[in-house]
Amino acid sequence: MNNQRIAAIFDVDGTLIAGATLERIFIRFLRRRGELGWREMVRWLGAAAKAAATGRLRLKAIKAYLGGKDSTRLRRLARECFENEVEPRLSPEAVNRLRWHQSAGHLVILLSGTLDLLLEPLAERLGVYARVGSELEVEDRRFTGRITGAHPFGVTKAECLAAINRANRFDLKRSFAYADSFADRHLLAMV
Repeated sequence: MNNQRIAAIFDVDGTLIAGATLERIFIRFLRRRGELGWREMVRWLGAAAKAAATGRLRLKAIKAYLGGKDSTRLRRLARECFENEVEPRLSPEAVNRLRWHQSAGHLVILLSGTLDLLLEPLAERLGVYARVGSELEVEDRRFTGRITGAHPFGVTKAECLAAINRANRFDLKRSFAYADSFADRHLLAMV
């Protein structure tokens, strides 16, 4: 008899959230609120150009538009955005599947390249076991616009699951994963 626990790993963008990504929803929300303007977009374009020039172009990992923003205020706005804009976009089918896993005693994990500050209210609302997202660096209570640690995208998402598994010892052969992108194939191959 196998006593290892079973995990159910859910990608977020396109899997739990229908339509636009969490980050796009948040950017639009911030623009409407006057929190993001041309200065932030120019900063983002400059960081993207610099990354392209050095051959390290990963647009999904460039968060320069949030540089200098108060981290406490942005976390509050992320919660407000979740309640008003994200929650209505949750896929009922995906949430039902997540709830089925919870009722079966499986440990649900949200694993996404999106910003952790956007995952936090979603994870709390769904009552999941754990979440892994992109952490933003903070200096003097302000975001620097840089990611600290891993950016869970592509093969790195599978590496994040391997790290979670080392700490939690899931039976990956009996576990489940849900995703919507070819970039998640490495993660899906692990279960």
